[in-house]
Formats: sequence, structure tokens, C-alpha cells
Amino acid sequence: MKIGRLLIFAAMTAGALAISADAATAQDKTLRIAMNADPDVLDMTQSTNPPQGLATMDNVYDSLDNQNPKGDVIPGVAESWDIQDGGKVIVFHIRHGATFHSGDPVTAQDVVWTHERYLKYGRFYVGIARYIDHMEATDDHTLKIVFKQPDAEFLAIHPILVESKKYFERVGEAEFTKHPAGTGPYKIVSYVPGQYLDLEAYDKYWGPKPQVKKARFYFVKDPNTRLAKLRAGEVDLMMATPYTVVDELQKAGFTIAKLTSQPTTSIQFQLKNPNVPWHDVRVRQAIAYAVDKDAIVKGLLHGLPTDYPRLMPDEVGYDPNLKDYKYDPAKARQLLNEAGYANGFTMPLYYSTGVYFGTKETTEAVALYLKQNLNITTKAQGIELIQLLQMIFKSAQDPKAQYVAVAGLPVANLATALEGI
Repeated sequence: MKIGRLLIFAAMTAGALAISADAATAQDKTLRIAMNADPDVLDMTQSTNPPQGLATMDNVYDSLDNQNPKGDVIPGVAESWDIQDGGKVIVFHIRHGATFHSGDPVTAQDVVWTHERYLKYGRFYVGIARYIDHMEATDDHTLKIVFKQPDAEFLAIHPILVESKKYFERVGEAEFTKHPAGTGPYKIVSYVPGQYLDLEAYDKYWGPKPQVKKARFYFVKDPNTRLAKLRAGEVDLMMATPYTVVDELQKAGFTIAKLTSQPTTSIQFQLKNPNVPWHDVRVRQAIAYAVDKDAIVKGLLHGLPTDYPRLMPDEVGYDPNLKDYKYDPAKARQLLNEAGYANGFTMPLYYSTGVYFGTKETTEAVALYLKQNLNITTKAQGIELIQLLQMIFKSAQDPKAQYVAVAGLPVANLATALEGI
């Protein structure tokens, strides 16, 4: 039932998913979804923020292998694979009969071409593919990937969303980017950036046929506007539901789906510049002790977000002995004094806008705690998530960078924690 995938992946960017009582009761009805962000591109090989794009585009594309809701690796475009030479070689057997939305058959050559396109455009993919020595199509349905060393993550994160080489050669770069052809259960019907994306079930999909035949994703950054559309019956689902209205919506008859898969919100520092106060670990520890995160969760976020030190109990790498910093203003001031900043200092404090509910409010609370407990004056500035990511990449190469942010680091909602790291 592919609609499960449609909803689950879309909701991965949400703290709570609100569903109207009659959502998709008729199979011929268009399922209407209010999203908090649209994909940065439709051609995922060029995405600068794949998690944001995949919230909708995972319905359009397939990987060599996939992942079910339990986290198990399952076949995708490749119906099976053989691991050889102690993990240094994986031979994928491409599914016979699988086609792109353009009508072209899926071949091993398409995978090689997609891999090369990712290397050219995909900022994140370069790191993911760092252990790949080379990739070759031994025939139309056999793909051989040779690794420099075994990569235990490759199958788990299924990074290659296969695209069509023949379609690209036929239509050219401009048309290919504007109207991509995936292999997923849904094809793109129309797209207006910043407004909506229409999807329709692909009748030649190789897997189980989706029960929902049509879906429209509305892109509405403002949570109050999404909420108004839901209440007015203009949409059937609302992603990233504000925590403040969850109880109210439940009482009104809406179904709320809560997912413990939010990106882990934290204070993030760029440490490339040795001449900023937060380069000293004692300053960073002081900031950690100075912020009452429990009060923020209970007071501002209605107690809904979970509170784990980065990883959750069901994730690989979770350590029950790892403890978060507890609120301790006295210890915070002691550490700041030891670091030589008894009178405080001024620092930037960026936060992402338009994606995760409560980020602005959390940042404002952090700023108040730092001023009250450490006399640290912050210059809070909200910027779009894509711009924030660009700032992170730029500051990573700048020895004079001054970057501190309250943001969600996508670790706790990825296939493996190492993917985000």
C-alpha cells in the first residue's frame, strides 16, 4: 500500500500530522496535503537539501534498494543483490519490467549515469560515495559497484535515486530538470514552485499499486495558514502541526500522528575560527549549562518533543549512559569565568525559518537564558533553511567564520545516524 510511503516520508519533517476525518475516503478523490516546505529542485541529483525535497519527491523516485517503516532494507529498482569480496563488491540485479515515467526501461546504464550526475551536482552525494572506486553496467540488468573498502552504510541509506539517461538525451538539460522522470509509484503532473505539486499514480509502476490515485501538496510556510486551511476543509492533511493546537484539534475530531523523528534541535557552533570565544570548549559547556531545555520543551512546546541526547533508543549507536547537560547557571558562570569571559560577550545566533515549528521561539528562549545567566548578548537572525545550509558549507572553509545557530541537525530522522554526521 504505497500511500503509507506517501504519508510517512512527508511526515518525517513534521512533529505532528493532523488528518481530517474524511481524508482520502474515496479512492478517486485528490488527497490534499498542506506541507511546510517544497523541494528545492525536482531533479534530486541537484538537491542541496535532500531531506526537505524527499518529503514529497520520494514518491516520484526509487532507489536500488528501499527501506520499510520498520527500517529493514528491501528491494527497490534492484530486485536482489549479491555482496562479494568481503563487502568490497556489490552486484545489483536490476528489475525486469521496471520503467521510468517517460516509458523508458530501467537499465544498469541508467544507474551509472545517475551516479555520475550525482558526483557532478550533488554536494551531499560526494561524501556518501567516497568509498566507491567505480561502477559499471556489465549488461542491461546487472550493475557492479566496486568499493575501495567495505561500506556498511551504502545499502542502509539507499542514496541513488535512479534517473533516465535516455530521457535526458532525448529532451535535454532544461526539460529534464523541469519535468524529471522517476520510477516511483507517483509521477509529476504539474508543479508551481512555492504553491503546489500535483502527483498522480503511475499505472505502470513495478510495485503494488497505490490506493490513493491523486495527491496535491500545497506548500504553505506559515503554520497558522496551514491550520486555517485544515479547519476550513481545504486540505485533508497538515504537516508540521503547531504543538500549541494539538489538543484542540484532537477534541475537534482530527487524527494526530506523532512521529519521534524530528531532526535533533541543538545549539551548533562552527569551530574553524580560533579567535571566537566559543572555540574554547569551556564556553560551549557554559552555554549548555545556561539553557533550561526542559523548561523550553514543557513551557513553549507543550511537552511534545522527545528529549534524548542526540540519538533515540531504537537507533543504531544509542547509548543509555550518555546524559545531556542539566540546567546549572552557577556551573555555567564558573566555566565562563575560567575561560576568561566573566563579563560575557556578543555572538551571532542564527535559526532556520519556515520548516520546523518552535525554532524561533526556542531561539528567543536561548537568547534570554544566555543574557540572564552569562551576560552573552546574541544577535538573533532567522534565515531560510537552504540559506542556512549554504552558510554552513561556506563557513566550513572560512577561518574567520562566526557561526552559531539553533537548528535541527538531521541525525535522528535518517536511515542511519552516520549519514547526517
